Amino acid sequence: MNRKKLLSGIQTNKMRYRDFDIIDFLNDEFFIQWVKNPGEETNHFWMKWIENNPDRKHIVQKAREIIILVDYQTKYELSDQAYMDLYENIVEKSNREGSDRNFFHWGVWHKVAAILFLAFSTAYSINYFIGLDNKEVQTQQVTKWLSVYNPAGQKYRFKLDDGTIVHLNSESSVEYPETFDSSRRVIRMKGEAFFNVAKDKDRPFIIETEDNQVKVIGTSFNLKNREKFELALEEGKVEVEGETGEVISLLPNEMLIKTKDGDVSMTTFDPMEVFGWKEQYLIFKDDSFEEVVDKIEAWFGVQIISKITVESDWSYSGKYHDKPLSQVLDGISISSEFDYKIESKTVTILNPQTK
Repeated sequence: MNRKKLLSGIQTNKMRYRDFDIIDFLNDEFFIQWVKNPGEETNHFWMKWIENNPDRKHIVQKAREIIILVDYQTKYELSDQAYMDLYENIVEKSNREGSDRNFFHWGVWHKVAAILFLAFSTAYSINYFIGLDNKEVQTQQVTKWLSVYNPAGQKYRFKLDDGTIVHLNSESSVEYPETFDSSRRVIRMKGEAFFNVAKDKDRPFIIETEDNQVKVIGTSFNLKNREKFELALEEGKVEVEGETGEVISLLPNEMLIKTKDGDVSMTTFDPMEVFGWKEQYLIFKDDSFEEVVDKIEAWFGVQIISKITVESDWSYSGKYHDKPLSQVLDGISISSEFDYKIESKTVTILNPQTK
């Protein structure tokens, strides 16, 4: 599905989703596209929709389950009687929808009927899908993990099941359960994110990275896990456990830095420099040319091609609040005496005389 069609689907159906039941979602092309092949537009839309409509989350999850099962179980054959019972229920439902539901897909429902029967025979029960027994759903449903990924040039703010706010930076990802369990709240992340963790003294909030585990109760901090592990604490208290079991505690205004080689250091930090990105501040502080290029590429989602020679001691400092790419490049080029040109998603850095 192309971008134009996706956006058209959003505009056409966003007001109707509030009243959708499972069958409506299973017939909605935009919803199916998100489940089968999530992209930037679909993922952003549905995560925000679920966040704004938490009482409908269980309906969305059931519809997702059916679509996923249909994809993987299309060869199952059920008895004629079971098939006809389910088929007749579907026909009755479709007739109640009225003549405006011309997009009803019978082929999909043949598969759905088969999968519902398969689910029943494997201890899920049809009630799990049609919502007749919520207590049984709670005991049978396996916790599902969701994921959010931001490509270069994108930032995203969202809320977890417990009320924790996550600001996800570009080229970063977070994986988290749809619902946290009763003893702890565990997520996984790569890249950079700012967390404002909801307080819950009975359930610690745990962030798992490649080599470290961050444990908190209720606090706010920035975690960057790229070439180095960098955790800057705004308020509260956190504990960081390494691969070998060592535990380091942080207090407000402290920053822990761990390199891939195992070097560990504690330092203070500039809050604007560390936290500013979530408020749309792009900050350079004595950055090398390579660091400036990396920040611009990640911030704006562009590729930079340099055709100039830069001295080894070159550095740049500057602060830009919610400025377009051209204004950022103007500021850097004036102080550094180079020219540039922007062509779509490519920026070429040039010597003035070669432009």
